[in-house]
Amino acid sequence: MKLFGHNVDSLLTPEVNYIITKRVFVPFLAEEFPEIVSLNSNFNVIRELIVIKDHLLRGNKIQIGYKFTISSKTDGRLSSLKECKKIILGINAKLIKKLGALTTDLIFFGFKKELEKILILHDIPIIAKNKEELYNEIFNYLSNWGINISSIPAEIRNVSNKVNTESKILDIDYALFSSQLSSNFT
Repeated sequence: MKLFGHNVDSLLTPEVNYIITKRVFVPFLAEEFPEIVSLNSNFNVIRELIVIKDHLLRGNKIQIGYKFTISSKTDGRLSSLKECKKIILGINAKLIKKLGALTTDLIFFGFKKELEKILILHDIPIIAKNKEELYNEIFNYLSNWGINISSIPAEIRNVSNKVNTESKILDIDYALFSSQLSSNFT
């Protein structure tokens, strides 16, 4: 599925009900960029695609403030990064104090000549007791996608991007104000 000229298949999973567009500040680049975000029925963020290099054509630039109601039957995996020549994997590990366990988000940096896109996956079903177990769970999770790595961070090669997502747009709404975006979706 393409929105504003960008492949958004990586944002799609069966639990996604909405896709919104907004702007996000990326701290390590010290700049704001357009972002396409997928949400579940409770408006929890599932995945994010930050577009560093937007299209030059005006009709293909990401328009901020749209909300798309969608349905999807499949997971798009890394399809949104298929035109990138190099993909670097990083993680954002989190400590769950009540459980004394770790979980993580996966962050994929897609490069052509320069950084083009950042894909962040929040829906990773991993809980681990320590760093080694966390890394092993990540390696196993990614091996189910056909991605074999042995360390983190890692450069990902030979990514199978032949994922056909069965999805459709059910409704389009505009005029999500920035106050709604910042308070509801962060």
